[in-house]
Parts: sequence; C-alpha cells; structure tokens
Amino acid sequence: MTSVFDPNIFLDAQQSETNERRPPIPVHNPDDASGTYVAVIGEISTASGIIGKGERTGQPWIQMVVPLRLQLGPQAQALGLSAEFTITDRPMLDVTPQGGLDNSKGKNNGQRIYREATGLNKPGEVFAWRMLSGKTVRVKLTHEMYNGSPVEKVQAILPS
Repeated sequence: MTSVFDPNIFLDAQQSETNERRPPIPVHNPDDASGTYVAVIGEISTASGIIGKGERTGQPWIQMVVPLRLQLGPQAQALGLSAEFTITDRPMLDVTPQGGLDNSKGKNNGQRIYREATGLNKPGEVFAWRMLSGKTVRVKLTHEMYNGSPVEKVQAILPS
C-alpha cells in the first residue's frame, strides 16, 4: 500500500488551531486500591549507542524500549484522556566487554524486574525480550519536571 503522506506539505501548511498540553496522569490511580495501573506490554525494540562521557566513555550502551499501554479507567474521561495511554519505559542493559549480555549476579535488574513481573524468570526456562509483548503488568508512576511541566515516568513494574 502506498502512502500519500508527504512531510514537506507541513512546512507551508497553515493552521488556526492551538496545541494544548494534556493534564498529567495522576501518579496514584484513584480507581485502584494499590494506586497502580494495569498495562499491556507492546512490541519491544532497542536503542543503542556509545557512551560519550564519564569513566565509561567509548563503551557501548543498549536499552530496551518497552511500550506500556496503561488502562486508565473511568477517571481518564474526567481528565479529558482516552481510556488507554501508552508510556515508554527504557531499562538499560548491562553488557560484557565482549558485547554480550552480562548475566552475572546483580546485573540487568531492569530485565529481572520485567521477567519476575511476568512470571518468566524461572530457572531452566528460556527467555527472550519479545516474549514480554502482550503480557500484563502493573505500573507505578511518578512525575518528573521537564521544561517546567510534570511528565509521567515509570517508577516500578509489578506483577499483575
């Protein structure tokens, strides 16, 4: 299927509508006793690069890009939001000097947290990050300030 989308059209496109900031999602889900949100894990991808400063300058970094489709529930409409909202978590991975995944004790806690929350951290069972897609977890949010406004950030991933 061919797309008719042409990004160059937007350079001269005139608009009269304003862009408005949506209200932040509450860090404590008022529709849940634990204050967490149910989320479905989307299709996971990666981001990588080379560390540019500090004691590890020149070493590679890799992070998993994990979309979490939060189920906001009834309170979402009161805020003018849809019932679902996607937030992205980006856990970093520890790698060995050879570029492999460091599976030594205490390393890759972000991976361990997702595996434990989804029941995929069992001895002897195979694991791949793509196995997480479609799994359900609970998400605890926090707010961080960015350009003077609060933005949502994943604080914790918990079993559903």
